[in-house]
Parts: sequence; C-alpha cells; structure tokens
Amino acid sequence: MGKNLELRLAVPTTIAISLLLVISIVSDAWLQARQAEETLTEQAYILSQEMQSMWDFISVNQELINTDGDGTYTFKGLHCSIVGTSVGALFSHRTDYVIRYVSDNPRNPKNAPDAFETEAIGEFRSNTNLGEYYSFGTMNDESYYRYSVPLKMQSACAECHGDPVGEIDVTGFPKEGLQSGDLVGIASISIPAKPYEDNLLEQILLRSLLSFAVLAACLLTIRRVTKRRVIKPLGAIASAVQSIGGGNLETRIEVEPPASEDEIGSLSTCINDMAGELHSLHEDLERLVRVRTEQLADANTTLTNQARELEAMNDRLRENDLYKSHFFTMMSHELRTPITAIRAYVDILDDVDEIDDAARHNAVNAIRSNTQALTKLVDNILDSARIEAGAVKAEMDVVDANDIMNELAKTLDSLALDKGVSLTVASSKEVPLFLADEEKLLHILVNLGSNAIKYTPAGGHVNASAFLNAEKTMVCFEVADDGVGISKEDQRLIFDKFIQGEGSVARPVSGSGLGLTLAKEYAELHNGDILLQSEMGTGSTFTVRIPFEAPDFGLE
Repeated sequence: MGKNLELRLAVPTTIAISLLLVISIVSDAWLQARQAEETLTEQAYILSQEMQSMWDFISVNQELINTDGDGTYTFKGLHCSIVGTSVGALFSHRTDYVIRYVSDNPRNPKNAPDAFETEAIGEFRSNTNLGEYYSFGTMNDESYYRYSVPLKMQSACAECHGDPVGEIDVTGFPKEGLQSGDLVGIASISIPAKPYEDNLLEQILLRSLLSFAVLAACLLTIRRVTKRRVIKPLGAIASAVQSIGGGNLETRIEVEPPASEDEIGSLSTCINDMAGELHSLHEDLERLVRVRTEQLADANTTLTNQARELEAMNDRLRENDLYKSHFFTMMSHELRTPITAIRAYVDILDDVDEIDDAARHNAVNAIRSNTQALTKLVDNILDSARIEAGAVKAEMDVVDANDIMNELAKTLDSLALDKGVSLTVASSKEVPLFLADEEKLLHILVNLGSNAIKYTPAGGHVNASAFLNAEKTMVCFEVADDGVGISKEDQRLIFDKFIQGEGSVARPVSGSGLGLTLAKEYAELHNGDILLQSEMGTGSTFTVRIPFEAPDFGLE
C-alpha cells in the first residue's frame, strides 16, 4: 500500500511542479529572446542613425567639399555613396558587423541587394510610412540579425539622381529622375546573433538546472514528509485492520501523542475503539453460538434425514409423472391415428351403393394396414411392460445369420420399394452359427431397418450387413443409411422411451417411440449393445453387437 500511495502522491505532484517549471523556463526564454531582439534593434537603430547622419553630412556639404579655396568648383569624387560605402566597409572590416548601402537599381554591382535586402526594399516601396524592417537570418552560414532603414531622395541628392533623366551627372552615371521623397536605396546593417543566442541558451540551461534542482528538492521533501506523516501511519492502520478482519480482535494501533490530534490519529483511535467493541461482541456471540449450535445440531440431523426421504419420494413421483405424461401423450396420439383411419374406411365400406370394387379393395387394405400398426403398437407396449416386470428372457437357440438377413430383406423390401429407397442386405460368409433369440434379434433389425427407410428420402440408400468383429468375439449387424441424420443432442436421448428425433411427440413421421427402446432392451437381453454413429445431413449407422457363443452340438 505504501508504494502505491507514495506513487499516487508523487506522480501528480511531479507533473504539476514540472509543468510550472516548464512554463517558467519557456516564458523566461521568450522574455530573454524578446529582450535580446529589442537590444539588437536598438543597437542597429543607433548605428543606422549614425550612418544616416554621416550620409546626410556628406550630401549637404558637397558644395563645400568640391569648391577650392579660390572659389573654383572641382569635383573631388567624395560623394555620399562613396563615403557611406567606404565607411561601412571599414566598419565591417574592424568588427563582425556588416554595413551596406544597397539599391534595386545600383550603379555599382557591389551595391546589389541580397534576398533579405530585396525583401526589405519591396516592403519600403509598398509601405512608404515604414521606417525600419528587420528579421533574423543567415549570412555565410552564420546567424545574423538583419536590420534596414530606407534612404529617400532629398534636395541635395538632385544633382546626381534628379532630372533630367539620362543626363550624365558629375560621377559619370546617368541620372534616374528621382523626386524628393522617392526611395533611393536602403542602409543594411547585419549584427552577429550568435553571442546573443549562446547567451540565451546558457540562460535557459542554467534556469533548467535550477528548476530541476528545485523539483528534486520538492519531491524529496514531499516523499519524506508523506512517508513519515501519511504512508507509515496508514500502513500501520492497514495492517491492524487486516489483522482485525482476520479475527485477531485484540490488535491495537499505536498512536504517538503528537500525531493523535490529526485526522490519521483520530482514525487510529476510532479503529482501536471499534476493535474493543467488536472483541466484546465477539465473546458474547461465541457464547450464544455454542448454545444455539448444540440446539441446532439435533434439529439439523432430523431435518437431514427427513430431507433425504422427501427427495427420494420426489424423485420417484417425478419419474412416475414423467412416465405417465409420456405414455398418455404418445398413446393418445398413436392409438387415435389408426383408429381414426379404420373408422373412416369402415364408413366408406358402409356406403355400399356408392363404392366400387377398387375403392373397396383399397379400404380393406387400409383397414388391414392400420390394424397391423395398432396391433404392433399394442405388442410393443406389452413387450416393454413385460421387460420392465422382468417377465421376458432371451430364448437362446442356434441361429444362422443368413436366415436372419433373408427374413429381414423380405420384411423391408416392400417398405423400401414404396418409399423409393435402394435396399441392400448382405451377410458375411465368415459368420458361423451362433446362439441367440432369433425372434428378438429379427425384431431389432426390422425396427432399425424400417426406421432407416422411414428417415431416408426417396432416392437414398439403406445397407444392412452381418459380420464378425476383428477379434471374432462379437456378431455384428449393421444398418446404415444416407438419410437426414441425428443431431448430437438427440443421440443421447433416442433410446429413451417415447422419444424420437427432435425429442418431442410432434414429429414428421409416425411411431410410438418404443421401437429403439425395445431394440436396446432386446440387445441387452443378449448381453449385447447397440452403437450409433450419425451426423446431420449425412445419415446414420446403427451397429448391434451380440457376444458370439458357439452352439454345443455334443460332438467330440
């Protein structure tokens, strides 16, 4: 708990302090950069004014410079452009500063503007009220602060740059025809920015180190205080509560006097009081529990015995109710069907005036068929009842598998023909004579075969075969079809009484649901069983396995 609580306290505190420190560092860096920019701008402005003053001085004193002592005018070649460019070059040579006088229509190619200066000239031309233009940039892969001010046409400049256009002035260049106030060029001042950037970076690093030192000190202080004043007392409370919860009600929390007045101390005192009350209540309850336990033990024994008897009776009642429910449901359905058909055909035969011989023959056959079905149903019910009563036993006699399969073919041929199903019946020659109840064995196979035909659509196939298993210990009879198949769920219930596919009375084919149950019971009378393999849509295979018992003919 201590580490989790310490982490929960440290994380938000660290995040909050870190954010404040980052905001402080960023704002300080921004202020430092702003201050550096203002300093550079002020330096550049002062320098530009000094250069502008020198330019104006030379321009105004051209007459004096070019007039000899005798009053003769002789052009000395010391005009403002030459002086400004020369002084700027000398200043640039002696310092890291770069001072240039440039124009977008220079008389000297050395005065052609670079990219920044071209941009500055464009800004001054588009905005005649703009007094300065500056930005940070690079020169010769070095960082510089670039500053420029406009140089405008004055009256003293008209001699070289005024009208008429194209006239050669005293310097040997054609005049441009500029008017007073027109932009002649700009004074470009470039100051190295690296010292300022290095200083700014140094300030940021120093501030960052100090900030992280403050952060570490704060975190260390918070950790020590929370561990001593919060985590350790809470850990003691947690351990005490866990011990009390485990049943040790004599546990108490030690509270130091200075800490007894704060919230944690009050909580510890409350827990100690609660533990004392719980201890008293627990002792009282233990006494009551011992008395009640002795009283309830006798009652519980009696109730347990009665519950077992009631549960057994309920199980028997549920089984009886379920059996009766299935029985009456199935019998009401299965008995009503043939009886209704017989009654209908009897009514037809009763009307002798309106029935011909063919219809009478069909009615008689239908009555016979339904009578046989009714008889079979009653026989199945009686056989099932006799088996449950233990009155049926297997009459073991010598049986030939070929005879069994021939009788099966005779019984199923007509059913398969009516349904349009291909029937194949075969017996392996390896099956010798064996002991079995032929009637019950044939009943099993007829039931499986008729079911296979019943659940196989027209055009399908049903194959019945007899063979010995590989160990020659079992006589096996297999009935396979490619019909609708049986679901995994129904495979667990299909041998129960009154159950067919889908597990309910409402089903697509007729039958009492006793056939497979009787088949299973007859197989078990032989100490055998019936296996089922089936998948929905691919068909089913029933395999009857009867232990092979060779007949004793008394031969030596």
